Amino acid sequence: MSTLKVLLTGACGRIGKTFFQATQHHYHFVLADRHQPDFAIGDHRFVRLDMADKEELAALVDGIDVVVHLAGIPFADSSFEELLPNNILATTYLLEAAANARCKRVVFASSAQAIEGYPVDRQVTPGMPVMPANLYGVSKCYGEALCAFYSARHGLSTIVLRIGAFEFPDDHDLRNARDLSAWLSPRDAVQLLQKAIEVEGVQHLVAHGISNNRFKRLDLSETVRVLGYQPVDDAFREFDLPIR
Repeated sequence: MSTLKVLLTGACGRIGKTFFQATQHHYHFVLADRHQPDFAIGDHRFVRLDMADKEELAALVDGIDVVVHLAGIPFADSSFEELLPNNILATTYLLEAAANARCKRVVFASSAQAIEGYPVDRQVTPGMPVMPANLYGVSKCYGEALCAFYSARHGLSTIVLRIGAFEFPDDHDLRNARDLSAWLSPRDAVQLLQKAIEVEGVQHLVAHGISNNRFKRLDLSETVRVLGYQPVDDAFREFDLPIR
């Protein structure tokens, strides 16, 4: 087992649960969520909390090596009133707490919604400006900027992962070629998060989180080069959907 102590927020969500169950024997986890886990956590610690509680977060990160921040409101039609405490304040307080506690790294789950304003037939490459199409995407752009700030001004290593359409092959909501081009499979998601936790020598990176789909909404070249990410799944091979 690695000696790394990992705080996993949003641990009871789909990605959090998948990642924990795949790597629970590899890291020492502190799991955090507003909901109780519906899965066994073994010898790991679980904390139920409101992510917008600044004082609780400060205590939570004490002794943590890497924070993996998956918590937040994930819906494209979310209102500003929903996003403010859950995506804006919670992320702000968590980054501040991690920097003050001298954590080694924060891995922030952004979203492909940060660039969803671009035409669907245009691939998003590294360095392109953010282009959200909804307020949820705006909240993720804020989180990305906050990571850059804490990296540049406070020396905190930050890795942003623009997560695409995370779906299970046997239970999914993928409908068209655009969805397939943004798919992130569960096993590729686990690999991507592990790479982001363990890669050395990276101060700040905005990485793209999709699988090795035949057509890719997000270019993976920089993510592969810097993180050593090697996705294996292809939505166009996995799902029998019309390409239109």
